[in-house]
Amino acid sequence: MPNDDTIFLKTKVDILSFFNEDQLRRVTPDIERKSYASGEMIVLRGEVTSGFYIIKKGKVSANSKEKDGSARKQDLNAGDFFGVMSLLENQSSDATIKAAEDGTEVLTIPAASFQKLLEMQPLLKKSLLDKVAASRKS
Repeated sequence: MPNDDTIFLKTKVDILSFFNEDQLRRVTPDIERKSYASGEMIVLRGEVTSGFYIIKKGKVSANSKEKDGSARKQDLNAGDFFGVMSLLENQSSDATIKAAEDGTEVLTIPAASFQKLLEMQPLLKKSLLDKVAASRKS
């Protein structure tokens, strides 16, 4: 399973594609895998998470409130990720994230393992923050 996760991270998660397989293999043994039923809660708005979440299979729905009070819904698919701001900036989640399909599989890279990735590739943090900022504008 860890080798399968390494290949998935390398080929399907664009933000991690610049890591080589050896670098990714250093964190894949630590990855936690969990499957969710449709509607099942993954992250509750206001929660401080301690991992980097990647959708391996299925779809999730992220529901948040904009600064003006309006609701915002974003669908995330396989290869997409969430939990970045909580992990990098120690902020609580600004969205409630639920599985949108039965059998949705989410990989979680624990904070300590994610830190290893940041040490191997310091530009990862900036890339992640840029991607989060861009997704909030869309």
